[in-house]
Amino acid sequence: MSDTKKPGRGWLRLLVLVVVLVLMVGGGFWAGRVTLRAPAPVAVDDPSGLLVSVVDQTVGKSFQYNVSVSRDRTPVAVNVLAGVVTGVSPSGLFDVGGVLYWVDGVPVRVVEGLTPFYRDLASGARGADVGELRDALHTMGFLAASGGLTFDAATVKAVKAWQKQLGVTQSGVVRFGELVAVGRLPAVLTLDVSLWVGGVLSGGERVVFDNAGVPTFVLELGATEAQQITADATVEVMSGGYSWPAVITGQSQTPSGTVQFSLAAPDGGVVCGDDCDVLPADQETIYLLSRVSVVPPVSGPGVPVAAITTKVDGSTVVFVDDNGIRVETPVTVLGSQDGVAVVDGVTDGQRVYVFGDAGSGTGVTVPSASRSGP
Repeated sequence: MSDTKKPGRGWLRLLVLVVVLVLMVGGGFWAGRVTLRAPAPVAVDDPSGLLVSVVDQTVGKSFQYNVSVSRDRTPVAVNVLAGVVTGVSPSGLFDVGGVLYWVDGVPVRVVEGLTPFYRDLASGARGADVGELRDALHTMGFLAASGGLTFDAATVKAVKAWQKQLGVTQSGVVRFGELVAVGRLPAVLTLDVSLWVGGVLSGGERVVFDNAGVPTFVLELGATEAQQITADATVEVMSGGYSWPAVITGQSQTPSGTVQFSLAAPDGGVVCGDDCDVLPADQETIYLLSRVSVVPPVSGPGVPVAAITTKVDGSTVVFVDDNGIRVETPVTVLGSQDGVAVVDGVTDGQRVYVFGDAGSGTGVTVPSASRSGP
């Protein structure tokens, strides 16, 4: 076997090695140029970005909280009758002769007057309390003439007619405890919770109250919730089919750390205005649902906040797409919330450029990812 090497094979290896070295050096030089060179400058006013559609919508920020409504209750009657409560009328509006409650089947009625009833009234009695009874009998149609302070035969006859209507014994005598005098009627009266059918009364219980006080509306919140309420926040208080606007007139902190916001009507009056009689009368304090608006609602064309550019002079513009041409369009921001702004200057259906992320949950329609620019 000959050990003589074939000519040219060594030169071939050398040539391949040289080519590889040249490629490595060239590749490194190209990579260094690409990596280390300064980035191409981008014009600040280049309005390239996502195109989104303008959509009419409403922005604002509101919360729902309970508002407490309370008013002073003045006791107008103390129960005198002892026995079992056999009936109770619902609290509310009472007129002359209205039955408040029953004890052992005896109805306790309300009449108008300033003199409290303090004795049995029967034939021959005389006084201001008799005069109040006679006025009530006349108002209800049982006595022909009003006035007079004497319990005469006509009064006896009228009392018996009233008792017949009530379905009780026609004695012609009004026992102590059967009548309650209230200064003005009709009036909204509240029956105490101690009056319930089957309950036992011994006498001396304060059971009838006049809701003569002006209702006080208060919004009470914890410290965290209170921080979200501004002095110019508006409030809408709702009760059944009624809705009353209110404003915050002051605030104070309670010993427990909560914050109480006092409320009034926009004109400074009571929140419920002329409709306070619709408020439930059987409780000293009630709670009504309210809507507190800390950012007033504004409706109109909505765009992402990222689509709005503020110029040096303080004016605001958006860039509207007009068949591929970017048109700078002045706008006025009317309100914003959660990345969405309602503006004046564009219309529903136009498309504007967004320079940043349109954001999720903005409420603005983002079409399929079409981008502007070359």
